[in-house]
Amino acid sequence: MSEHRKDRPGYKYRPRADGSRAHYWVPQRACKKAPGALDARPITDEMVAVTMLEHPGIVTSDDAIAKICRTWTDELLADLEDHGKAPQYDGSVASAVLIYRTHPQSPYQSLKHPTRIRDYDPSLKLIVDTVGKRLVRNLVGSDFRRWFEQWGSKSRSRRAHGAIRKLRSVFSFGTTERLDGCSQAREILSLMEFATPEPRRVKMEYRHALAICARAIRMKRPSIALTQALQWDTALRRIHIIGEWLPIEDGDAGGIVRGNTKWRGLTVADVSAKQVLTVPITSKNKVATEHDLSKCPLVQMVLKRIKLPAFGPLVVSEVTGLPYRENYYATDWRAIATAAKVPASVWSMDTRAGAISEAELATDLESARKMAGHTTSKTTQGYVRNGDLDNNRKVAEARAKLRQ
Repeated sequence: MSEHRKDRPGYKYRPRADGSRAHYWVPQRACKKAPGALDARPITDEMVAVTMLEHPGIVTSDDAIAKICRTWTDELLADLEDHGKAPQYDGSVASAVLIYRTHPQSPYQSLKHPTRIRDYDPSLKLIVDTVGKRLVRNLVGSDFRRWFEQWGSKSRSRRAHGAIRKLRSVFSFGTTERLDGCSQAREILSLMEFATPEPRRVKMEYRHALAICARAIRMKRPSIALTQALQWDTALRRIHIIGEWLPIEDGDAGGIVRGNTKWRGLTVADVSAKQVLTVPITSKNKVATEHDLSKCPLVQMVLKRIKLPAFGPLVVSEVTGLPYRENYYATDWRAIATAAKVPASVWSMDTRAGAISEAELATDLESARKMAGHTTSKTTQGYVRNGDLDNNRKVAEARAKLRQ
């Protein structure tokens, strides 16, 4: 049976023998383009309880079910975005972006999937949402300056800088395809300079990581507590811990599949009986790294309070019962960090900088480099955000010991 409501797409229920309802989310009901092979997904009482706990504004189980349906539908639509679209240029910025994203010879096709979803797609969506209706042939320099200011308002200079860079790429490809107006727009952009954002200097502190782990456990989100602890103690990238959803490749069968994507990431099998975590080589991780979790205090604190899954992915969302999509992890993490009174200026991504900075201060740059899995110390130095006072104090103490 079903109830058609716009606030909970894909919802369906089945009466139980005791008179209660079993709730489901059906991909094909949420989106007609959803592949028929996708199975309905149960909405468990635990998922509803976790959603209500995490979002104080949700006061009823019905509201929680609607929230879960919307979340899963958003994920499905993201998987299916641009699928089957034929490139058509009507002279607008939006159509130029569409061709850049879908043309088989576009440089966009050679980008790694994580780079697309974390860097390019957000900027391209921003461009389409804000100025997509503008005709390319009518654009002038003052348009680009105004857009840059608009996109960079409220201290979002990085967002503005990224959008301008992607706009250059869109018009460059449009020029090679002789799309009307793209050559002139790209030439105008080549004559313009935009302020480069300052390097990020914020780093997470140990007290922040500890507070987030404790709050996540209290809010019944052990997956976020474990991820945060692993990030802090090992300096691993978040994507290495929670994994990522990548396009399905030809002949790639089995595994955890959702839409046109398949999950790849750390599993429970990557942790040995002696608690040694082995992170395999990836596009970001140039060398396989190993970490003795028995020597990681924050991880041990978390493991005393939670249970690892018996098998499968190491980190699974309590809301969906599946590995996280990165953007949804970031949203859930922020809610917990705010509840833990971690400043809004500290982001989840700042964990790696904080961990590497602490390692460099406690040991030396070379040791921090090995822990981070970097091939050069120059890369490591980019993550070290210790001030001169920290460094000079360390040097002074070392010199004093030498005299003794």
